[in-house]
Amino acid sequence: MLEPTPAYRRAAPWLLAALLALFVLWLALPRLLGMAAERWLTIPGLQALHVDVDQVGAEDARLREVRAVYQSPGGDRLRIVLRDIAVGYSLPRAQVERLDIGSAELEISPGEATLPASPWPRIEWPVLPWSEVRVGDLRLVLVRSPRAQLDVHGSFLLRQSERQLQAEFRPDGDLLRLTARSPAPQTAGDAPEFHVQWLPAVGPGADARLRIGRQPDEQPARLVAQVPLPLLVELARSLGVALPAATASGTLSLQAEVQFGAASGSVAVLSGEAEVSAGGIELADAAAPLALALAGKARFAWQASAAELVLQPGLRWQATLAGELPLQASGRLEKSFALRVDDGRVVNAGEFPFALDSPPWGRWQGTLHRLSLGGGDGLGDWRVADGQLRIKGRVKDWHGEAIRARDMRVAGDVALHWARSAEVSGELALQLDLGRLSWSGDAPLSVQPARWKVSATAAAKAGGDFWNSLVISGEASSAQIKVKPDSGHALTLASSHLQLLRLRFAGQENGAGRGGGAGAEQARGLAAAEGELRIAADGVRFAGGPAPDLRARLRLKGGALRGDGSLLLQGKEVLAFAGSHRLARGCGEATLNAAQSLPALGRLLQPRPAALQALDLQAGEVDARFTLDWCAPSRSPPRLDARGVLAVRAADLGWDQARAHAVQARLQLDGVHPLRGRLKFSAQDGELASGTPVADVNVDLALAEKALSVHALRARLLGGSVLSEPLNLPWPPAGETLPLQIRHVDLGQLLALFKVHGLSGSGQIDGLLPLGYDDGGVEIDNGQLSSPGVGIVRYAPTLELPGNPGLLALRNFHFEKLAMRLWYASDGAYRTQATLNGSNPDFYDGYPVRLGLDINGKLPGLFRSAVFSGDFSRHILEQLQSGKLE
Repeated sequence: MLEPTPAYRRAAPWLLAALLALFVLWLALPRLLGMAAERWLTIPGLQALHVDVDQVGAEDARLREVRAVYQSPGGDRLRIVLRDIAVGYSLPRAQVERLDIGSAELEISPGEATLPASPWPRIEWPVLPWSEVRVGDLRLVLVRSPRAQLDVHGSFLLRQSERQLQAEFRPDGDLLRLTARSPAPQTAGDAPEFHVQWLPAVGPGADARLRIGRQPDEQPARLVAQVPLPLLVELARSLGVALPAATASGTLSLQAEVQFGAASGSVAVLSGEAEVSAGGIELADAAAPLALALAGKARFAWQASAAELVLQPGLRWQATLAGELPLQASGRLEKSFALRVDDGRVVNAGEFPFALDSPPWGRWQGTLHRLSLGGGDGLGDWRVADGQLRIKGRVKDWHGEAIRARDMRVAGDVALHWARSAEVSGELALQLDLGRLSWSGDAPLSVQPARWKVSATAAAKAGGDFWNSLVISGEASSAQIKVKPDSGHALTLASSHLQLLRLRFAGQENGAGRGGGAGAEQARGLAAAEGELRIAADGVRFAGGPAPDLRARLRLKGGALRGDGSLLLQGKEVLAFAGSHRLARGCGEATLNAAQSLPALGRLLQPRPAALQALDLQAGEVDARFTLDWCAPSRSPPRLDARGVLAVRAADLGWDQARAHAVQARLQLDGVHPLRGRLKFSAQDGELASGTPVADVNVDLALAEKALSVHALRARLLGGSVLSEPLNLPWPPAGETLPLQIRHVDLGQLLALFKVHGLSGSGQIDGLLPLGYDDGGVEIDNGQLSSPGVGIVRYAPTLELPGNPGLLALRNFHFEKLAMRLWYASDGAYRTQATLNGSNPDFYDGYPVRLGLDINGKLPGLFRSAVFSGDFSRHILEQLQSGKLE
């Protein structure tokens, strides 16, 4: 048995201690390597690093976790977490053969730090220290804001081979592949190519190729890409762009060339072409869904001082808005349309056509002629904008609750101006052809075809005080307007001109949101409005009468509409008016005033309506003053009332063949619902149509709510008098009559009224005529006339009379008694029964004769004929000659 030598016995404890130390070192090696990496691995921008090594072998190693925070020079922040890492390496070749990572997290927060300008670095092909990297579960987070971030999961694979580097990311069965290829060494001057492919499990994919030079500022980069629009919408939504619920379709194709500037990260020139194929997007708004469609090409070019976007011919677009008021806008370019940016200002070249279609408003076509933007620091920061549109449209049939417009055509120009620091304004100049406008309310009427020329301007502050600062002015004119009610005469205006001056809606915003309904809301909005409207209408013709000119001014202020104006005939004022209307209550009042010389008024009343053709104003003065008030509340029937006085002084009047001298008249109107007032009329003398004198005419009538009071009714006529005693009658008469007394009327003068050749007489007539009123005409119900004494009736025409004994007796009939009863209806139908007792000295030696005469027929307008025209029908003469005597 060998014994340990003394030397060995001395070395054994040290060897044992060394072995123990090596064992401890082996156990602590992973921790020591992690600490060493955290201590001595220095990478610029690396702010924090934690390495947890599980084990280390001769050709492999395992790390539990690696955490790092990296801040780039550009301010971007990267947070990296790697877990369950397996590393396979070859010490002889000093190369990592594989890198398998169980899971990883990469969170990128873009920064805003500005780097100092530096030259472009030369792009060299990277040689990575590994051939393959796998990540079983990679979480990629791109943080734009606390509420906007892109967060995706998937596996990751990175492979490196000769002159090619390929990375694949597979989220949820889709595939994102990036392939980078380096040119062969013998073609060192060629640019590397980067190929990005998006291959989804469902739907179309995307493809992009980028070629960029090794020295970017010396070689342009070229990009060719094809991207489906649904992918762009989803990507925008994932990055926090606020988009409503939308579905998209179509493809965007892009070809671009980039010339980089001298400084790193700068672009000197960007140009290319983009094309959208079958592009569409639908915004699923429940109230008004919107669908957009686009197809066509556009060229673009950009550099530091200028840019250009040119839409190519053939480009088509369409926007469809559904809902309660559907609208479709569309357009197609026949020629190119360009937007050019030069020195911070955008201007257009060419015209951009568009069309608008709406079922209630018809089809409209327009063209954008001019567009100018400027004064800003970038594309989204304009301070001044100007635009001009030309529009043309037609509305075949539009109708609201009571208004209906047919065949309405509009054509003209619209200009818009906007300045951020000043105001927004607009101008329009239109021609409006109105085929037919009708109103189907309580009094239906229609406006016949008319042509209007309209010009208007509007301006307001560009900030939040828009409504309070909005000011509108404008003019409208028409050569002729004809308004025709369904019944009655038409109203024609030879020409019209409307001028709106500085209409403001100050305070309208403050009225929003209160209760009271739409009508109250509108009244509140107009309560603070101010403005003025001037109206000039020439040749206002109604029912064939004179055509006065209208001049009016309406002022809106303090919730009230106030107006004044006048009617002019041949340039001279004949009527002045003024009034106001309170918008909140819907009530108002007005005054009408007139004062004229009657002869001058007679000369101005040209042409005259048929009812005034026979009027002759020879002398005198007339003045009138009337007050009107009305109310049209929203929940009550409208009300209109009128009061006033019309006075005629020292007038000499003529009507056809009748005359009246020294006339004094006064019409006092106390109300119209019911009709109330008083009429006083007096004339010194005059003549009836037959030439019969009339004198001392005095009429005084008062109309109350339910009664007509006769204060005076008297005239000297035909050698006697016609009069009525003071009395009261119900109104409307309703069967009641006015007893008109006939006293001592000369029979000869009475028979002369009829102007029957050969008819004459002498004697007096007394009687009573019960006058009634029905259907707008005078009636006589069983009037009775008689002679208080003897008289003579002679009917001796030169023509030969039939052999009727009665007619022979009338040639010289001396009556002892004459009695007559008569009836006359408002439609002109009459009936008379007359008896004469007496004799003819030349007939049968004066033998007593009793004659009975019954005559009936129709004489419309008997009283008008008797008093004014004297134009009697020949009916009475014909019946006399027919011998209807008993």
